[in-house]
Amino acid sequence: MDHAEIENKVAAHYGASDLTRRILEELGLSDAQPGSVPLEVLFPFDQLHHGGVRLTQSMADAAQVHHGASVLDAGSGIGGASRWLAHHFGCVVEAIDLSAEFVKTAAELDVLVGLEDRISHRVGSVTNLPYESGSFDLVWSQNVTMNVPDKAAMFAEAYRVLRPGGTYVLTHLGESGSAPVDYPLPWAMTAETSFATSPDAFLQGLTEAGFADVTDHAKNAPPPPPPSGPAPKDTPAMGSGMDERRNNNTTAIGDGRIVPMLVTAIRK
Repeated sequence: MDHAEIENKVAAHYGASDLTRRILEELGLSDAQPGSVPLEVLFPFDQLHHGGVRLTQSMADAAQVHHGASVLDAGSGIGGASRWLAHHFGCVVEAIDLSAEFVKTAAELDVLVGLEDRISHRVGSVTNLPYESGSFDLVWSQNVTMNVPDKAAMFAEAYRVLRPGGTYVLTHLGESGSAPVDYPLPWAMTAETSFATSPDAFLQGLTEAGFADVTDHAKNAPPPPPPSGPAPKDTPAMGSGMDERRNNNTTAIGDGRIVPMLVTAIRK
């Protein structure tokens, strides 16, 4: 497949329809008015990654996000991280995602929590960003890279749109190569759209893109505790079979076939 075909398949993977209505129905908030929904009510639905809101907090800590920062959420899903950053740090956020349905849903949820004045959404690719060079203090990509085959282009674009001294913060799940992984996984039903670059190659790619102080904050951290409590309610956005997909991921992390990464890199 060429690059455009891969992006179309990835967008379709995250293309469930009528998401806002389905999320609000599950919350019992079908009649919710603008500004009436507390941000935290959406966390089980809008934190579309393995670590939930705890991982979002860890990323912000690693990136040392400052109040009022100009942020690009590159691969923004339905806007969970964008809203969290806007709410907790007063960030002004530009958000971009391949899925038109995700972008529509994200903007609708922003209105419901009263953050639409701080976040702008658009459809687009992280490998061809529609922003001026030097536009952002922070570029944020949360579990996006496993669906991006051309990481050199992704990293080069992040470098371009960051201001000198700006931070690129990413989470990535990399294949260690110790044994094949089992599909389906949360980000891909088959290997056709999975690009879980090894940890060493991932870090090397950032260095080759020109970044300095490339650091994997997860490398020497204690392993995260096993999931507890109710499962995330991410099926509306992520599609069917999430129990199996999540279990395959958790098992592969546990036995070392998949390595979670939390990386920061500084634009020179």
